[in-house]
Amino acid sequence: MSKAPPHPTLPTDARVCLLQPAFLGDVVLSTAVLESWHRQYPQHRLSVLVRSQAAGFFEDHPFIDQVYAWDKQGAGKYVRLCGLAARIRKARPDVVINLHRYASMALIARATSTKVQTGFSGATRWHPTGTQTVAHALGDGRHETERNHSQVASFLGAWDASTDRPRLHLSSRHTADAGQWPTGALILAPSSVWATKRWPEEHWQSVADGWAERMPHREVILMGAAGDRSLLQRIASGCRSATPRIAAGELNLMGAAALMAQSAVVVSNDSAPLHMAGAVDTPAVGVFCSTTPRLGFGVLPGMLNQGRALNVEIAEADLACKPCGPHGHAQCPLGHFKCGQDLVPKKVWEAAVGLSSLPSGSRTL
Repeated sequence: MSKAPPHPTLPTDARVCLLQPAFLGDVVLSTAVLESWHRQYPQHRLSVLVRSQAAGFFEDHPFIDQVYAWDKQGAGKYVRLCGLAARIRKARPDVVINLHRYASMALIARATSTKVQTGFSGATRWHPTGTQTVAHALGDGRHETERNHSQVASFLGAWDASTDRPRLHLSSRHTADAGQWPTGALILAPSSVWATKRWPEEHWQSVADGWAERMPHREVILMGAAGDRSLLQRIASGCRSATPRIAAGELNLMGAAALMAQSAVVVSNDSAPLHMAGAVDTPAVGVFCSTTPRLGFGVLPGMLNQGRALNVEIAEADLACKPCGPHGHAQCPLGHFKCGQDLVPKKVWEAAVGLSSLPSGSRTL
């Protein structure tokens, strides 16, 4: 970790740009920095650079001035990125916070010529001279929100799990869209980009059935993107006791977040919906197959400490091959997928039922 240089005095209305064009879940977790910065410096003008699919998280946002949406699809993505770099440079930010760990954003940060910059040391050779860098070590036990906060701790003070946490800001439009769906439901989010992060379909069916038998007055909703419809339909058709409703692209990102906010509990693989649930303060169960919460992407630490969220997995001590990678694989490298197959549904639906019984007053947002 490099020694933090003394920071210049920032203008009262300083312009601060945060760079995080990674996956949806990473963007949700990055909002913790925005929340903490705005709490400390409410007059600062904040902007973000995210991939275009994540721009919807900032719809109707109360204190984000500008969203730079990077379309990463196709051969022209770097031409478009250069265009965004020119726009950011023209806006003349006073601070650039680079939460991305790869060369593309380090080069964008360099192009802004901003004097006060932070970043992760993995892309050190690309960072502009003078960038304050900190280590990003997967598996060191820190949650990603804590690692991100370490970049800005010299501005904001020590990380606090109860306050330095992500948040998605719901508008009346988002809550109205979600209002067309049941309240107090169990939301199951069984999809993931990576096959080895996806808990087996029959296990999701068992969780839905277990919930329906114990909570017959509360519905089950299977949630995913439009491309997940066939997966959700297969799970729904295999249920014995439950009759799940399917939400597969009917709601946009913030509409889906609003639906989570009015639900009893969310159960998700190691994927974006788990972080979305935390960002709207809904109790959540994280189901970890080939990955592990130790990598830093489990339920929010503050909610875990309060007993309002749980991670469920087969312990690494009981499965020598776990974790088999930071992101997952297209198939189990050893062919057995014990990390998913042997993770029994009873542990998950018992966690979901237990969290759903929390009094409504326990929510803090």
